[in-house]
Amino acid sequence: MVINLAVLVITMLVRPDLDPLQSSLSYYAIGPWGALQSAGFAAMGITSMALGLALPCMRLPRGWTRLCAILLAVSGVSALGLAVFPLGEVTLHTIIGDLHQTSGTVGGVLQLLAALTFWITVRGLPAYVWLGKITFAAFVIALTGAMLSQVAIWRPDLGIPMGATIRLLVFPLTLLWGAVALHVRHECLKLACPP
Repeated sequence: MVINLAVLVITMLVRPDLDPLQSSLSYYAIGPWGALQSAGFAAMGITSMALGLALPCMRLPRGWTRLCAILLAVSGVSALGLAVFPLGEVTLHTIIGDLHQTSGTVGGVLQLLAALTFWITVRGLPAYVWLGKITFAAFVIALTGAMLSQVAIWRPDLGIPMGATIRLLVFPLTLLWGAVALHVRHECLKLACPP
């Protein structure tokens, strides 16, 4: 998650030709420094899959945790699709759009669902009150970004800045999963090295 967060910031600095408020992350993956954003997409995919595999270390109630882990892992595969199929490349099309658009949309929806299922899992557990609050806030902010990005696509006449809406979706989820990954790491270390 750290790599993805660093790429989100660095790409805005090395690509002054793109307006971060108007240009979605996908535009940073083409042209100069495009490999950097593609690496960010790949890092997001790999870390989402790894977090999905490691999530059971938290020893949370199984049902929702298992679903969250699956959603994270599959969203990771979708993020890899963002790196493999750059924006504007001639590819197969789905009802959503080209493979890049499809990967981004599917991945974003799965990330939102993973955050929602994680919140359902931790919200009533006294040991995770702080994580429940962070998760809920990240989910609401990211969902707002996702909805605004859809409105920006459907109603371009409204002038909603697509770059801002995508970042409103991605930044909170990246920070959330980074916090969860740190907690999972702590729990896994306790399992591996009991006191």
